[in-house]
Amino acid sequence: MEIPANVKEAAQYLIDIYGDHVEYLGQYQGAEAFYYRFPEDVDTGFPVVYLLKGAELTEVSDFFALEIIGSFIENVDEIGIE
Repeated sequence: MEIPANVKEAAQYLIDIYGDHVEYLGQYQGAEAFYYRFPEDVDTGFPVVYLLKGAELTEVSDFFALEIIGSFIENVDEIGIE
């Protein structure tokens, strides 16, 4: 899926530092969900998730971001997220 321009715009500060790594997750509670996949050699805090519903874009970067990403993983126990 092509990443919408407004999602790329919101992630531009990360793209400028780490490169273009915005990926599509899927549908989450009626919104299109995207996340910024940090390179493996980068230590960061919470992941950044972008929820796009119509023209409304919400950026999430706290425990809720972990919950959203975890909802797309079949067996969360295998990767150590609780």
